[in-house]
Amino acid sequence: MSESCSALSSNVRHHFFIDGDWVSSHSDQRHTIVSPSTETPFMTVPLADATDVERAVAAARRAFDQGPWPRLSGTERATYLKRLTHELRQRLPLLAQLWTDQVGAPISFAQKLTPFGASRFEFFASLAEQYEFEDWRSTQRGRACVRRVPVGVAALIAPWNATFPIVSQKIAAALAAGCTMVVKSPPECPFDALIIAECAAAAGIPPGVLNVITAGREAGAQLVQSREIDKISFTGSVATGQWIQRAATDRLARATLELGGKSAAILLDDVDLPAALAALTPFTMPFSGQICFAQTRLLVPRHRHDEIVATYAQIVAGMKVGDPHAPDTAIGPVLNAAQRERVRGYIERGIAEGATLVTGGTGNAGFERGFYVEPTVFSRVTSTMTIAREEIFGPVVSILPYGSVDQAIEIANDSDYGLSGSVYGRDEERAFEIACRLRTGNVGINGVEIAPNVPFGGMKRSGIGREGGREGLEAYLETQAVFVPGAA
Repeated sequence: MSESCSALSSNVRHHFFIDGDWVSSHSDQRHTIVSPSTETPFMTVPLADATDVERAVAAARRAFDQGPWPRLSGTERATYLKRLTHELRQRLPLLAQLWTDQVGAPISFAQKLTPFGASRFEFFASLAEQYEFEDWRSTQRGRACVRRVPVGVAALIAPWNATFPIVSQKIAAALAAGCTMVVKSPPECPFDALIIAECAAAAGIPPGVLNVITAGREAGAQLVQSREIDKISFTGSVATGQWIQRAATDRLARATLELGGKSAAILLDDVDLPAALAALTPFTMPFSGQICFAQTRLLVPRHRHDEIVATYAQIVAGMKVGDPHAPDTAIGPVLNAAQRERVRGYIERGIAEGATLVTGGTGNAGFERGFYVEPTVFSRVTSTMTIAREEIFGPVVSILPYGSVDQAIEIANDSDYGLSGSVYGRDEERAFEIACRLRTGNVGINGVEIAPNVPFGGMKRSGIGREGGREGLEAYLETQAVFVPGAA
């Protein structure tokens, strides 16, 4: 057992959280967590079966239909969210360490991004206090009360790569809206949502409002297909998102889907290269490229192609690859052996299709154990190549040359995905005009940023709907109009 797992309560390690109680799994199924850096098993956790899913859904349904939570005011719900946030902040160092232990995120990366989860709770607490859940409008007969009411019971499904910040955003928005919920934790990273449940219990959130199970595909499918679920929020693969969309459409359930990306960073001809690469490089291979908004396509002016390739490749070659627990490690392992072989396959495909391998390759970065892949850079890539079209989810970056700005925009938009992107140049007004022409949900100018008060989500195959900001709250609300006769 890792040191971080030893610091967890017995409830978090061995139970689910259903209807305000810590309960044992009905199933005898277990999942073994394996260290990505050592390939050593270090923890076994319970997995939910059909009975566990039914228990969790029934508790959430009961809490929504009969409990107080949906009927509290936004200000009242905000009070609970603030208490939960206070509890959560005390656990941030542990959550960062868990991120590293469970899935191999470099500790420096984990420590930087873990506070984002707490900031999501703070934002939605503040928004719940300020949001106008009701307004009155004059009508011909009198007036109408237009109410924004919680959508109902939500199924929240988080991925393994950034479980804490992603599931925090889902839970915080759903709580602020007045929904009740069932959270499906990924087996690879099961503890984050259970820690949030522990904080929710300490904050006094009523039983059944937040229920957390750890489950694989079969139990997850049952959750999505339950007729008692009114809203689904999913972050994960395109294939699973497509299946969820079909299942939701079949019974007209609401769904928000964030399905990954193949984001392009456009470096303009006047770019201040040292400044641009200092801002951009950390987002080209964050967490070994296993982050959906990674800027994995660099679009560069043809006349500066060789200069930019040489400079960027030198920076990448100088990144420390190693133990993710070491504070100076920049590139750690990928999740598991299957992920490592997937990434290596893409690298081999890039070479076969004619891209120039600048640095890296399919090696294990010199390590005898651990699921390592060398940080890899390809140059002279075209949009038709597989490595420029498919989400690799590994430390692989493609550099594509362009002739004109219009061509750069065309190349950036020539993708099935549209999640993130960025534009780098000295003239910010010009960069802004270019950013507005990109078919992607989020675009940064001279940097990449994610903020709790700004919506996040994608166009095209990157998904449907938005999380974060007012838009993220409204994804968990329905609109009801109540007409009242009499004087306006």
